[in-house]
Amino acid sequence: MTSFDDQDDDGLYENDRRESFRWRLRTYLLVLIVGFGIVFIAFADRIVVTVRSGEAAVLFRWLSGTEMNEIYGEGLHLNWPWNRMTVYDVRLQTRERTYTMLTKGGLPIELEIAVRYQPDYRLLPVLHISVGPDYLNKVLFPETEAVLRRAVGQYTPEQIYTSDQGFLESIVVNSLTSAEDRYVIVDDVLVRSVELPPTVRDAVEQKITLSEQEKAYVFRLGIERQEAERKEIEAGGIKRYQDVIKQSLTPDLLRWQGIQATRDLAVSPNSKTVIIGNGDDGLPLILGNDR
Repeated sequence: MTSFDDQDDDGLYENDRRESFRWRLRTYLLVLIVGFGIVFIAFADRIVVTVRSGEAAVLFRWLSGTEMNEIYGEGLHLNWPWNRMTVYDVRLQTRERTYTMLTKGGLPIELEIAVRYQPDYRLLPVLHISVGPDYLNKVLFPETEAVLRRAVGQYTPEQIYTSDQGFLESIVVNSLTSAEDRYVIVDDVLVRSVELPPTVRDAVEQKITLSEQEKAYVFRLGIERQEAERKEIEAGGIKRYQDVIKQSLTPDLLRWQGIQATRDLAVSPNSKTVIIGNGDDGLPLILGNDR
C-alpha cells in the first residue's frame, strides 16, 4: 500500500522532470535562435539580396550551378546562404582609360579614351559564366587597347594629331564585334584627348602654323589678282566712255555750250569782267573774282 508521502514524492519528481525538460527545451531553442542569428549575420549578404533600379542578378546554386533560364529583376530576393546571387549594373555606363602607344615612327602618343557600354541583359547568365563581373577589365578595355595599338601603329604622330574628329573612333567602333561576341554591347568610343611629346607637339604645331600662313598668303594673292583684274576692267570702261564722249564733242556743240555758260555768268550776281571779242572759238573772254 502506497502512502501519501510516496505519492507526493512522485509528483515532485515528475514536476522536476517536466521543469528540467522545459528548461532544456528553452535552452535548445535559445541556442538555435542565437546560432541562426549568427549565421544570418555572417551570411546576410547572401541570404538577403537587394536588386536596385537599373540592375539585374544571376543566381548560382551550390547543387545545380548557374541558373541559365532566369534573370532576377529589381526587388528583394531571399536565398539559402550556400547559394550566391551576383548583381550586375545593366544601365548604359561610361568608363575612361588612358593608353600610351607607339606611332608609326616609334614615337609615343598618349590617348584618353571613353567607352560607353552596357552588358546584354538577355545574355547575362552566359556573360556570368564566360567572363564574370569583371568583364570591363577582362574584355572591353583589352579589346579596345588592342584595336587602338594596331591602328595607331599605322600612322605618324602628325597624322593622328591633325586628323579629323572621329578618325580613331571609327577605327575602334568598326572592330568592336569581338567585344560584342562576349555579351557586351558597346554604344560608342570617344577619344577625349591626344597628347604628344612636347618636342613633337611643338614641331607639329609650328608646321600647322606655317601651313595656315601659306594658305593666308595664297588667299591674299588671289584677292590682289582679282583687284588688278577689276581695275583693268574699270580702266577699259573709262577709256571706252572717253572715246564715245570725244566723238560726240563737235565744234558747234562746244560753241553752243560756251554761249550757254556765258549767259549763265552774265546773270550771275558775282562781279566779273566780260570782254567781248572774236577769238578762235568765237566766245567772249570773262574775267571775274572767285568768292
